[in-house]
Amino acid sequence: MIGLLEIRRRKVQFALIALVVTLISYLVLMINGLGVGLNELAGSALRNFDANAIAYSEKAGISVIRSELSQDTVDAIASQPGVEAFARIGYTAANYVGSDGKVKSAAFMGYDPGTIGEPHIVDGRALTPADTDGLLADRSFLDAAKLKVGDTVEVDIRLNTRVFTIVGAIDEGAFFFQPAVYILRTSWEELRYGDLAGHPVASIVLLKGRDLPGIKGAGFEIVDKGTAFSNIEGVAGQQSTVTSLRVFGYLIGGLVIGVFFYVLTLQKIPQIGVLKAVGATNLFVFRQILIQVLSLSLIGLAIAVPLAFLTDRILRQLPEAVPIAFTNGTFVTTSAAMIITALVGAAFSARQVVKVDPIIALGQQQ
Repeated sequence: MIGLLEIRRRKVQFALIALVVTLISYLVLMINGLGVGLNELAGSALRNFDANAIAYSEKAGISVIRSELSQDTVDAIASQPGVEAFARIGYTAANYVGSDGKVKSAAFMGYDPGTIGEPHIVDGRALTPADTDGLLADRSFLDAAKLKVGDTVEVDIRLNTRVFTIVGAIDEGAFFFQPAVYILRTSWEELRYGDLAGHPVASIVLLKGRDLPGIKGAGFEIVDKGTAFSNIEGVAGQQSTVTSLRVFGYLIGGLVIGVFFYVLTLQKIPQIGVLKAVGATNLFVFRQILIQVLSLSLIGLAIAVPLAFLTDRILRQLPEAVPIAFTNGTFVTTSAAMIITALVGAAFSARQVVKVDPIIALGQQQ
Protein backbone atom coordinates (compact mmCIF):
# COMPACT_ATOMS: atom_id res chain seq x y z
CA MET A 1 0.00 0.00 0.00
CA ILE A 2 1.35 3.41 -1.00
CA GLY A 3 -0.21 5.01 2.08
CA LEU A 4 1.61 2.70 4.50
CA LEU A 5 4.85 3.05 2.51
CA GLU A 6 4.67 6.83 2.92
CA ILE A 7 4.25 6.45 6.70
CA ARG A 8 7.43 4.35 6.79
CA ARG A 9 9.42 6.92 4.80
CA ARG A 10 8.17 9.99 6.70
CA LYS A 11 8.39 8.58 10.21
CA VAL A 12 8.87 11.84 12.12
CA GLN A 13 5.99 13.68 10.50
CA PHE A 14 3.51 10.87 10.94
CA ALA A 15 4.82 10.11 14.46
CA LEU A 16 3.86 13.66 15.47
CA ILE A 17 0.37 13.16 14.06
CA ALA A 18 0.09 9.84 15.91
CA LEU A 19 1.13 11.65 19.10
CA VAL A 20 -1.65 14.20 18.62
CA VAL A 21 -4.18 11.38 18.06
CA THR A 22 -2.89 9.66 21.21
CA LEU A 23 -3.25 12.77 23.35
CA ILE A 24 -6.74 13.56 22.07
CA SER A 25 -7.86 9.93 22.56
CA TYR A 26 -6.38 9.91 26.06
CA LEU A 27 -8.17 13.17 26.92
CA VAL A 28 -11.54 11.87 25.69
CA LEU A 29 -11.04 8.58 27.53
CA MET A 30 -10.29 10.41 30.77
CA ILE A 31 -13.40 12.59 30.33
CA ASN A 32 -15.51 9.48 29.77
CA GLY A 33 -13.88 7.78 32.75
CA LEU A 34 -14.63 10.82 34.88
CA GLY A 35 -18.26 10.69 33.78
CA VAL A 36 -18.55 7.00 34.69
CA GLY A 37 -16.78 7.60 38.01
CA LEU A 38 -19.05 10.50 38.95
CA ASN A 39 -22.12 8.45 38.06
CA GLU A 40 -20.95 5.61 40.31
CA LEU A 41 -20.24 8.04 43.12
CA ALA A 42 -23.65 9.67 42.68
CA GLY A 43 -25.74 6.52 42.89
CA SER A 44 -24.14 3.15 42.23
CA ALA A 45 -25.83 1.92 45.43
CA LEU A 46 -29.20 2.74 43.89
CA ARG A 47 -28.33 0.91 40.68
CA ASN A 48 -27.25 -2.11 42.73
CA PHE A 49 -30.62 -2.43 44.48
CA ASP A 50 -32.17 -5.85 43.85
CA ALA A 51 -35.31 -4.29 42.41
CA ASN A 52 -36.76 -3.16 39.10
CA ALA A 53 -38.87 -0.32 40.50
CA ILE A 54 -38.77 2.13 43.39
CA ALA A 55 -41.67 3.82 45.18
CA TYR A 56 -41.34 7.39 46.49
CA SER A 57 -43.56 9.72 48.43
CA GLU A 58 -45.89 11.47 45.99
CA LYS A 59 -44.75 14.95 47.06
CA ALA A 60 -41.02 14.15 47.15
CA GLY A 61 -40.37 14.86 43.48
CA ILE A 62 -38.56 11.49 43.11
CA SER A 63 -36.01 12.56 45.71
CA VAL A 64 -34.76 10.12 48.35
CA ILE A 65 -33.80 13.03 50.58
CA ARG A 66 -37.36 14.41 50.71
CA SER A 67 -39.27 11.13 50.48
CA GLU A 68 -40.92 9.85 53.67
CA LEU A 69 -43.43 7.00 53.77
CA SER A 70 -45.81 5.94 56.51
CA GLN A 71 -46.67 2.32 57.24
CA ASP A 72 -50.11 2.75 55.66
CA THR A 73 -48.53 4.07 52.46
CA VAL A 74 -46.04 1.18 52.42
CA ASP A 75 -48.92 -1.28 52.79
CA ALA A 76 -50.72 0.39 49.89
CA ILE A 77 -47.59 0.14 47.74
CA ALA A 78 -47.03 -3.52 48.60
CA SER A 79 -50.64 -4.38 47.74
CA GLN A 80 -50.40 -3.06 44.18
CA PRO A 81 -51.11 -5.65 41.43
CA GLY A 82 -47.90 -7.09 40.02
CA VAL A 83 -45.78 -6.65 43.17
CA GLU A 84 -43.85 -9.85 43.82
CA ALA A 85 -41.48 -8.64 46.55
CA PHE A 86 -40.80 -5.40 48.37
CA ALA A 87 -38.45 -3.90 50.95
CA ARG A 88 -38.55 -0.74 53.01
CA ILE A 89 -35.37 1.33 52.79
CA GLY A 90 -34.50 4.32 54.92
CA TYR A 91 -31.89 6.93 54.01
CA THR A 92 -30.07 9.55 56.02
CA ALA A 93 -26.68 11.21 55.80
CA ALA A 94 -24.55 11.23 58.94
CA ASN A 95 -21.01 12.12 59.92
CA TYR A 96 -18.60 9.55 61.25
CA VAL A 97 -15.09 9.69 62.68
CA GLY A 98 -12.44 7.63 60.91
CA SER A 99 -9.41 6.03 62.53
CA ASP A 100 -7.38 9.09 61.47
CA GLY A 101 -9.68 11.33 63.52
CA LYS A 102 -11.16 13.06 60.46
CA VAL A 103 -14.90 13.68 60.29
CA LYS A 104 -16.50 12.46 57.06
CA SER A 105 -19.98 11.81 55.72
CA ALA A 106 -21.65 8.54 54.74
CA ALA A 107 -25.02 7.47 53.39
CA PHE A 108 -26.74 5.33 56.04
CA MET A 109 -29.28 2.93 54.54
CA GLY A 110 -31.74 1.17 56.82
CA TYR A 111 -33.13 -2.20 55.72
CA ASP A 112 -34.88 -5.30 57.04
CA PRO A 113 -32.88 -8.56 56.98
CA GLY A 114 -34.30 -11.25 54.72
CA THR A 115 -35.84 -8.80 52.24
CA ILE A 116 -34.72 -7.76 48.75
CA GLY A 117 -33.14 -4.72 50.39
CA GLU A 118 -30.43 -6.81 52.06
CA PRO A 119 -26.98 -6.19 50.51
CA HIS A 120 -24.58 -8.94 49.43
CA ILE A 121 -21.82 -9.65 51.98
CA VAL A 122 -18.25 -9.90 50.67
CA ASP A 123 -16.52 -10.18 54.05
CA GLY A 124 -17.65 -10.83 57.63
CA ARG A 125 -21.29 -11.69 58.24
CA ALA A 126 -24.78 -10.36 57.68
CA LEU A 127 -26.76 -8.37 60.21
CA THR A 128 -29.30 -10.15 62.39
CA PRO A 129 -32.34 -8.55 64.06
CA ALA A 130 -30.30 -8.48 67.28
CA ASP A 131 -27.50 -6.33 65.73
CA THR A 132 -29.04 -2.99 66.65
CA ASP A 133 -25.55 -1.50 66.84
CA GLY A 134 -24.18 -3.44 63.87
CA LEU A 135 -23.17 -1.96 60.55
CA LEU A 136 -22.33 -3.23 57.07
CA ALA A 137 -19.74 -0.99 55.44
CA ASP A 138 -18.96 -0.59 51.76
CA ARG A 139 -15.35 -1.13 50.79
CA SER A 140 -15.04 2.54 49.85
CA PHE A 141 -16.17 3.44 53.38
CA LEU A 142 -13.55 1.14 54.93
CA ASP A 143 -10.83 2.62 52.72
CA ALA A 144 -11.84 6.21 53.48
CA ALA A 145 -12.18 5.59 57.22
CA LYS A 146 -9.07 3.37 57.43
CA LEU A 147 -11.19 0.75 59.21
CA LYS A 148 -11.81 -3.00 58.87
CA VAL A 149 -14.42 -5.58 59.84
CA GLY A 150 -14.58 -5.82 63.62
CA ASP A 151 -13.71 -2.17 64.26
CA THR A 152 -16.10 0.34 65.80
CA VAL A 153 -17.07 3.70 64.32
CA GLU A 154 -18.58 6.77 65.97
CA VAL A 155 -21.56 8.28 64.18
CA ASP A 156 -22.69 11.84 64.95
CA ILE A 157 -26.25 12.99 64.23
CA ARG A 158 -28.73 15.31 65.95
CA LEU A 159 -26.13 16.36 68.54
CA ASN A 160 -25.74 12.72 69.62
CA THR A 161 -22.94 10.21 69.13
CA ARG A 162 -23.65 6.55 68.55
CA VAL A 163 -21.09 3.75 68.28
CA PHE A 164 -21.58 1.04 65.65
CA THR A 165 -19.57 -2.15 65.17
CA ILE A 166 -18.63 -3.11 61.61
CA VAL A 167 -19.74 -6.73 61.30
CA GLY A 168 -19.45 -7.13 57.54
CA ALA A 169 -18.18 -5.59 54.32
CA ILE A 170 -20.23 -5.04 51.17
CA ASP A 171 -19.55 -3.80 47.65
CA GLU A 172 -22.69 -1.78 46.93
CA GLY A 173 -21.01 1.49 45.93
CA ALA A 174 -21.95 5.03 46.88
CA PHE A 175 -25.04 7.17 47.26
CA PHE A 176 -25.26 10.96 46.96
CA PHE A 177 -21.47 11.08 46.53
CA GLN A 178 -20.99 9.30 49.87
CA PRO A 179 -19.95 5.71 50.65
CA ALA A 180 -22.96 3.55 51.52
CA VAL A 181 -23.32 1.75 54.85
CA TYR A 182 -26.25 -0.44 55.85
CA ILE A 183 -27.83 -0.70 59.28
CA LEU A 184 -31.08 -2.22 60.56
CA ARG A 185 -34.11 -0.16 59.64
CA THR A 186 -35.07 0.11 63.31
CA SER A 187 -31.62 1.55 64.02
CA TRP A 188 -32.08 3.95 61.11
CA GLU A 189 -35.39 5.14 62.61
CA GLU A 190 -33.66 5.90 65.91
CA LEU A 191 -30.73 7.54 64.12
CA ARG A 192 -32.92 9.83 62.02
CA TYR A 193 -36.05 10.46 64.12
CA GLY A 194 -35.06 9.63 67.69
CA ASP A 195 -38.10 9.44 69.96
CA LEU A 196 -40.41 11.27 67.55
CA ALA A 197 -43.86 9.64 67.70
CA GLY A 198 -45.57 8.59 64.49
CA HIS A 199 -42.42 8.97 62.41
CA PRO A 200 -42.12 7.59 58.84
CA VAL A 201 -41.03 3.96 58.49
CA ALA A 202 -39.11 4.31 55.22
CA SER A 203 -37.75 6.75 52.69
CA ILE A 204 -38.44 4.55 49.68
CA VAL A 205 -39.74 1.08 48.92
CA LEU A 206 -37.88 -1.31 46.62
CA LEU A 207 -40.14 -3.38 44.38
CA LYS A 208 -39.84 -6.43 42.19
CA GLY A 209 -42.66 -7.30 39.85
CA ARG A 210 -44.37 -6.62 36.53
CA ASP A 211 -45.57 -3.34 35.00
CA LEU A 212 -44.91 -1.32 38.15
CA PRO A 213 -43.23 1.92 36.91
CA GLY A 214 -45.78 4.67 36.30
CA ILE A 215 -48.24 3.58 38.99
CA LYS A 216 -49.42 6.40 41.25
CA GLY A 217 -51.58 6.04 44.32
CA ALA A 218 -52.61 7.86 47.45
CA GLY A 219 -49.34 9.36 48.68
CA PHE A 220 -46.88 7.50 46.43
CA GLU A 221 -45.55 7.08 42.91
CA ILE A 222 -43.50 4.25 41.40
CA VAL A 223 -40.67 4.75 38.89
CA ASP A 224 -38.03 2.54 37.31
CA LYS A 225 -34.42 2.61 38.54
CA GLY A 226 -33.23 4.60 35.53
CA THR A 227 -35.66 7.41 36.32
CA ALA A 228 -34.76 7.24 40.00
CA PHE A 229 -31.06 7.57 39.19
CA SER A 230 -31.61 10.50 36.81
CA ASN A 231 -33.46 12.37 39.56
CA ILE A 232 -30.65 12.14 42.10
CA GLU A 233 -29.74 15.72 42.96
CA GLY A 234 -26.88 16.93 40.75
CA VAL A 235 -26.82 13.95 38.38
CA ALA A 236 -28.65 15.62 35.48
CA GLY A 237 -26.35 18.66 35.44
CA GLN A 238 -23.31 16.48 35.91
CA GLN A 239 -24.24 14.21 33.00
CA SER A 240 -24.94 17.20 30.75
CA THR A 241 -21.52 18.66 31.51
CA VAL A 242 -19.69 15.39 30.92
CA THR A 243 -21.64 14.71 27.71
CA SER A 244 -20.80 18.20 26.41
CA LEU A 245 -17.11 17.70 27.15
CA ARG A 246 -17.21 14.29 25.46
CA VAL A 247 -18.88 15.66 22.31
CA PHE A 248 -16.44 18.57 22.11
CA GLY A 249 -13.58 16.10 22.48
CA TYR A 250 -14.84 14.03 19.56
CA LEU A 251 -15.42 17.11 17.38
CA ILE A 252 -12.07 18.69 18.16
CA GLY A 253 -10.29 15.38 17.65
CA GLY A 254 -11.93 14.86 14.25
CA LEU A 255 -11.22 18.44 13.17
CA VAL A 256 -7.57 18.36 14.27
CA ILE A 257 -6.92 15.09 12.47
CA GLY A 258 -8.80 16.35 9.43
CA VAL A 259 -6.77 19.57 9.33
CA PHE A 260 -3.49 17.62 9.62
CA PHE A 261 -4.33 15.42 6.67
CA TYR A 262 -5.75 18.31 4.66
CA VAL A 263 -2.44 20.13 4.99
CA LEU A 264 -0.58 16.94 4.09
CA THR A 265 -2.79 16.56 1.02
CA LEU A 266 -1.96 20.11 -0.08
CA GLN A 267 1.74 19.33 0.29
CA LYS A 268 1.36 16.21 -1.83
CA ILE A 269 -0.48 17.73 -4.77
CA PRO A 270 2.47 17.15 -7.18
CA GLN A 271 2.73 13.49 -6.11
CA ILE A 272 -1.03 13.06 -6.44
CA GLY A 273 -0.79 14.54 -9.94
CA VAL A 274 1.83 11.94 -10.87
CA LEU A 275 -0.38 9.12 -9.55
CA LYS A 276 -3.39 10.39 -11.49
CA ALA A 277 -1.27 10.87 -14.61
CA VAL A 278 -0.29 7.19 -14.59
CA GLY A 279 -3.91 6.10 -14.18
CA ALA A 280 -4.70 6.28 -10.46
CA THR A 281 -8.33 7.17 -9.76
CA ASN A 282 -9.58 9.69 -7.23
CA LEU A 283 -10.98 6.78 -5.22
CA PHE A 284 -7.59 5.04 -5.13
CA VAL A 285 -5.79 8.17 -3.91
CA PHE A 286 -8.41 8.94 -1.29
CA ARG A 287 -8.33 5.33 -0.14
CA GLN A 288 -4.61 5.72 0.64
CA ILE A 289 -5.38 8.76 2.78
CA LEU A 290 -8.07 6.84 4.66
CA ILE A 291 -5.63 3.97 5.25
CA GLN A 292 -3.18 6.45 6.76
CA VAL A 293 -5.85 7.99 8.98
CA LEU A 294 -7.08 4.59 10.13
CA SER A 295 -3.54 3.37 10.84
CA LEU A 296 -2.59 6.44 12.87
CA SER A 297 -5.91 6.35 14.76
CA LEU A 298 -5.36 2.72 15.71
CA ILE A 299 -1.78 3.44 16.80
CA GLY A 300 -2.94 6.40 18.91
CA LEU A 301 -5.69 4.33 20.54
CA ALA A 302 -3.32 1.42 21.12
CA ILE A 303 -1.24 3.78 23.25
CA ALA A 304 -4.05 5.86 24.81
CA VAL A 305 -6.19 2.95 26.08
CA PRO A 306 -3.43 1.26 28.17
CA LEU A 307 -2.29 4.70 29.34
CA ALA A 308 -5.81 5.54 30.57
CA PHE A 309 -6.08 2.15 32.26
CA LEU A 310 -2.72 2.71 33.98
CA THR A 311 -3.80 6.19 35.08
CA ASP A 312 -6.93 4.68 36.63
CA ARG A 313 -4.82 2.19 38.61
CA ILE A 314 -2.51 4.99 39.84
CA LEU A 315 -5.37 7.27 40.88
CA ARG A 316 -6.95 4.47 42.89
CA GLN A 317 -3.82 4.36 45.05
CA LEU A 318 -4.09 8.01 46.11
CA PRO A 319 -5.15 8.75 49.72
CA GLU A 320 -8.16 10.73 48.48
CA ALA A 321 -10.03 8.71 45.86
CA VAL A 322 -10.55 10.38 42.47
CA PRO A 323 -14.03 9.68 41.02
CA ILE A 324 -12.91 8.02 37.80
CA ALA A 325 -13.75 4.57 36.51
CA PHE A 326 -13.61 2.69 33.23
CA THR A 327 -15.75 -0.07 31.79
CA ASN A 328 -15.22 -2.19 28.70
CA GLY A 329 -18.02 -0.22 27.10
CA THR A 330 -16.16 3.03 27.78
CA PHE A 331 -13.07 1.81 25.91
CA VAL A 332 -15.05 0.32 23.01
CA THR A 333 -17.37 3.29 22.56
CA THR A 334 -14.59 5.87 22.81
CA SER A 335 -12.34 3.96 20.40
CA ALA A 336 -15.10 3.56 17.84
CA ALA A 337 -16.12 7.22 18.13
CA MET A 338 -12.53 8.44 17.74
CA ILE A 339 -11.98 6.31 14.63
CA ILE A 340 -15.24 7.50 13.06
CA THR A 341 -14.58 11.17 13.80
CA ALA A 342 -11.02 10.81 12.46
CA LEU A 343 -12.33 9.30 9.21
CA VAL A 344 -14.96 12.02 8.91
CA GLY A 345 -12.29 14.64 9.54
CA ALA A 346 -10.07 13.13 6.85
CA ALA A 347 -12.97 13.29 4.40
CA PHE A 348 -12.21 17.01 4.06
CA SER A 349 -9.26 15.96 1.92
CA ALA A 350 -11.50 14.22 -0.62
CA ARG A 351 -12.50 17.44 -2.33
CA GLN A 352 -8.88 18.50 -2.72
CA VAL A 353 -7.98 15.12 -4.22
CA VAL A 354 -10.79 15.40 -6.77
CA LYS A 355 -9.67 18.94 -7.75
CA VAL A 356 -6.10 17.91 -8.55
CA ASP A 357 -5.44 18.23 -12.28
CA PRO A 358 -2.53 15.98 -13.37
CA ILE A 359 -1.23 18.48 -15.96
CA ILE A 360 -1.27 21.43 -13.56
CA ALA A 361 0.21 19.34 -10.74
CA LEU A 362 3.05 18.09 -12.96
CA GLY A 363 3.73 21.65 -14.02
CA GLN A 364 4.03 22.68 -10.35
CA GLN A 365 6.53 19.90 -9.78
CA GLN A 366 8.90 21.20 -12.49
